[in-house]
Amino acid sequence: MKEHRNFEEKMLHGTAELPIALHKLTYPEGTDMLFYLHWHKEFEILFLTEGSVFFTIEQHEYLLNPGDYVFINSNFNHSAKAASKERCSFFALDFSYQLFHENLNSRFCKKYILPILNSSLEPCEVIRKADADANPDSWQAKIMKLLIDINKYEEYELELHELEIKSHLFIIWDLYYKHSNVKSDFKDADLLNLERLKPVIQHIQDNYSYEITLSELAGFIPMSEGQFCRMFKKTMKVTPIQYIMRYRILQSCHMLLGTDKKISEVANLSGFNSISYYNRLFTQTIGCSPKHYRNSQS
Repeated sequence: MKEHRNFEEKMLHGTAELPIALHKLTYPEGTDMLFYLHWHKEFEILFLTEGSVFFTIEQHEYLLNPGDYVFINSNFNHSAKAASKERCSFFALDFSYQLFHENLNSRFCKKYILPILNSSLEPCEVIRKADADANPDSWQAKIMKLLIDINKYEEYELELHELEIKSHLFIIWDLYYKHSNVKSDFKDADLLNLERLKPVIQHIQDNYSYEITLSELAGFIPMSEGQFCRMFKKTMKVTPIQYIMRYRILQSCHMLLGTDKKISEVANLSGFNSISYYNRLFTQTIGCSPKHYRNSQS
């Protein structure tokens, strides 16, 4: 888990006393990538105010226009790319579950937070301005008004308006919670499988730079390779190999930015024996070449 945390987005999202952050960003005409694939432990609601953007959350891509907003769950990978050459602007509200309650084992968290964290409840990821405008009394329109209200404050003056912002977020969370989709195929067995897979995930994260076989991963459960692959994909929504490869790519991003090692060396240390395959998979996953990623992020 230590290596995975190293790839967490480094931007500060609030403080321990007030785990909320408001970020207002504008990108000039001609900007291509607004931000590359990353994740953070906070929930995020991003509201587009100018331009059009291709926004990706895990395996889903959405085209956003001004007034549209998205919900990003904790630890979900996401990225954004301009859909045109025009200027793009958005504001993002990041907040931790600790805003609502410190203890995840409390009755409150078990009822209102954990179902969304473990994806047994799925909040609507994207809400369109057109849908909210069509029904001003809808829950989508109510969230939109609350977000716009929060955005009127300066980014570094949130503590001055703490009570109002917190009250707004409680209402926003209540609306998302009440209108979340119950994952029809999510059962108690899925929670059990998540627990059973913890040593598998830990092993991948501790040994991603070495060869990892399906047989050794299946041995942690234990079960046959075929059974393991089916259970892993059903629970994690990707195959074991896809998970390993994406994790290696994300760790290579950390090395590209944090060291001056050659790209071929970064590829090797990330578990790739072929530089051409690494370059191809990196571009497919992140949206640009390793060299471009290093230069643009620098």
